[in-house]
Amino acid sequence: MNRVTPSFRWGCRIYAALVLLYPATLRRQFGEEMIEVFAEQMRDACRKNGWVGGMGVWRSVAGETLRTALSSHLRIIGISFASGLAALGLLCTFFWATFAPH
Repeated sequence: MNRVTPSFRWGCRIYAALVLLYPATLRRQFGEEMIEVFAEQMRDACRKNGWVGGMGVWRSVAGETLRTALSSHLRIIGISFASGLAALGLLCTFFWATFAPH
């Protein structure tokens, strides 16, 4: 992929929006570098494996964003990642039990 395609630009914009999920201090320190690394990974993956490679990068991004952004925010308020996930699981169970059709 030698030229920048509209889908590549949109992907970078979407990733830049995901970076906003990270705490402000982390964004200020690493945000630009994270976006640059994402763009490089997407270029390389798409060059080697086409859209399948790009999807692999997005899969990694999804997991990394969830783990890092969520755990960073939880740490700020003094909750461990495991406790946060347990609370999220309980909340989801509550909503499922309350609002699921029976």
